[in-house]
Amino acid sequence: MAADEDDGALVERARAGDRDAAAALLLRHELAVHRACAHLLPRGDDVDGAAQETLTRALRSLARYNGSGSFAGWLVSIAVNLCRDRLRRHRLVPFVPLEPADEDGGGPLAVVASTEPSPERVAMARQAVARVRAAAAKLPERQREVFALRFHVGLELAAIAEALDVDVGTVKTHLHRALQRVRQAAEEARP
Repeated sequence: MAADEDDGALVERARAGDRDAAAALLLRHELAVHRACAHLLPRGDDVDGAAQETLTRALRSLARYNGSGSFAGWLVSIAVNLCRDRLRRHRLVPFVPLEPADEDGGGPLAVVASTEPSPERVAMARQAVARVRAAAAKLPERQREVFALRFHVGLELAAIAEALDVDVGTVKTHLHRALQRVRQAAEEARP
């Protein structure tokens, strides 16, 4: 039943004390929150803890959600603010590793022979991804946030604007500038 309901109906039921509606609502958006935290916090930071804290804060402040925008945008805005607070509090400088993360390395199946592209092409593709990640990590804070929310979380421009509490035009500007910088860095690093 809860899977068929829209976010607005689930919010109303959750506000009325329906735990199943609250659980369904948070489960529906849990992945977006986790992705936002994973791409806004440096590697090694407690992403799971940040996502959990975001969901807890959302439940506590559900009464303040006015329904004027998407619930996903409102929820991600809580994640963005929490990540900003953590970065400020710890004065962390984002770290970009030289080697790809395990999740991108292919795991144990990477050693199985296949008809996939040659190792050289795979290495070139990994280098290109690493260059894009490095360029994205060097973006100014707001551009990095917009870039991450658009391409890693998959939010639409209106939801990003709501999450960051800015106009859609501002989101477009930051996204355009971020894409220019990432594209330029990738082009400069080409062999």
